[in-house]
Amino acid sequence: MKYLLIVILALSAAVVLGHFVSADAGFVVIGYAGKVFRTSFAFFVVLLVTGIVVADIAWRFLYQVLTMRTRMVGWSGNYRRKRSQRTLGNGLLALAEGDFNRAERLLSRGGDDETAAAIRYLGAAEAAQAQNAAERRDTYLNLAHDAMPSAEIAIGIKRAEMQVSNKQHEQARASLAYLADRHPDNKQVLSLQQQVCSQTDDFVTLLGLLPALRRHSVYPQERLEELESRTATALLSQAFTTVDELHELWHRLPKSTRNRSSCIALYAKQLTALGHHEDAEGLLRKNIGRDWHPDLIRQYGEVRVPKALQQMQRAEVWLVTRTEDTDLLLTVAKLSINAEQWDKARTALDRLIALAPSPMAYRLLAEIFEQADDTEAVNQCQREGLRLATNTIGMPVVRA
Repeated sequence: MKYLLIVILALSAAVVLGHFVSADAGFVVIGYAGKVFRTSFAFFVVLLVTGIVVADIAWRFLYQVLTMRTRMVGWSGNYRRKRSQRTLGNGLLALAEGDFNRAERLLSRGGDDETAAAIRYLGAAEAAQAQNAAERRDTYLNLAHDAMPSAEIAIGIKRAEMQVSNKQHEQARASLAYLADRHPDNKQVLSLQQQVCSQTDDFVTLLGLLPALRRHSVYPQERLEELESRTATALLSQAFTTVDELHELWHRLPKSTRNRSSCIALYAKQLTALGHHEDAEGLLRKNIGRDWHPDLIRQYGEVRVPKALQQMQRAEVWLVTRTEDTDLLLTVAKLSINAEQWDKARTALDRLIALAPSPMAYRLLAEIFEQADDTEAVNQCQREGLRLATNTIGMPVVRA
């Protein structure tokens, strides 16, 4: 199109020039070094145009020769880039298809572009991970980091994810500690740290991690509460040597967890195990009034205070409006036995066995008959308790 336009303009100029030349051809005189050149104006114009065209062609040819090497390098680079992109695409497709051997072979070839090279090596690491080749996987991850150091956090997270997936907990812990030191607010790092703690039952470390998980909203509220409760339950279920140790742990727990009835019951259980029955009784009584929870009721029956009769009477008050609460009936029976109120204990156990017979109910009933020296009734209670414990059908209520 460009050349067509040039030809049209040249023809137009020639027509205009020819019109003027036909009236007066004119001439051109050029003097140089004592010599004079004379020619017609028309011939001079033709010669000038021809010279310009020849000069342009010569310049273009010379330019092509001088820039040939640069253009060859460019063509070669474009070819390599296209080939690299094609190999990357095929490698990622093979990875998605599950052809991990081919994916690793294609993706491990690297590339000139640092971003593409990092992606390639990450893909190769994924393929090696799928083949349980941990050493090759780590080599590719190191190459990815070398290719693109600015992607340290992404590559580090990928490394930790693979280590967690392979149950390489100590390696994952070290990788995540390094990342957490440099990126303490990263949600994925925090989530992976939680996974390692949960998988290894490291609830002490997890307890220290809970505030950050909540502060950065790593999980939905419901999941966070479940995680806090599970952590507290695990820690409160361990053995304690002193009450100060127990108190220290209790105050480290999140406030929402300390208000949870199941955790309060465990705390009271540990207080009881350490001999602090009166503290446990006061704590349980206060929280039973706030939240009627079976864990609190059951644990109240395990507490032994000097004023055993008064404790039993408190439980009896609750029983007035909850006559069919099996947990409360069992608690009343235990407290009545502790207060040596055998008739009240017998009444509570008879009602409990009628509602929900259990080996524990029969064991307590056997204790009552033992106090009355009724050996036959004791033996019968023990047999019924054993049958229940072994899931045998047929559980008649004992009457004496």
